[in-house]
Amino acid sequence: MALKSTTTALRLASVADLIGIEPAALESAFVCEEWSAELSTGLVWLGPETAALHGAAGARCGIMDLIQVYDPGDWQKVLLALEEAATIATTFSFVTAIRPGPGLYRPVFCFGRSETIDGTGGVIQGTFAVARLCLETAAAKHDRLN
Repeated sequence: MALKSTTTALRLASVADLIGIEPAALESAFVCEEWSAELSTGLVWLGPETAALHGAAGARCGIMDLIQVYDPGDWQKVLLALEEAATIATTFSFVTAIRPGPGLYRPVFCFGRSETIDGTGGVIQGTFAVARLCLETAAAKHDRLN
């Protein structure tokens, strides 16, 4: 991922700071892509790598398509963050995990802001940072040792 502008470099440095890693390590450890959602239609546009990691068939999907691969225990907090962003102009973040298989998870960090128009429209823009590697849950590691 090449840094194309100062704005992009600052945004990625901010993402690295929020995750708690060095900016230089961000590129090798995470896929970072911009995303947006049109509030009047509910459609979400993802970058190609982020779409693939979310199991989306294309770069455009709905909110429910997006979150169905997340840890079910996080669905409510993700929906609440996005609902608030759709209702009022705000900044938001959430952390969850994609569950690609039993005992595996891929950390997901999302940061964004919204601009609403009279409660009927607007846009949410953000950045996804999705771990490039899957990790094993403690239970999966424990089962493997027995």
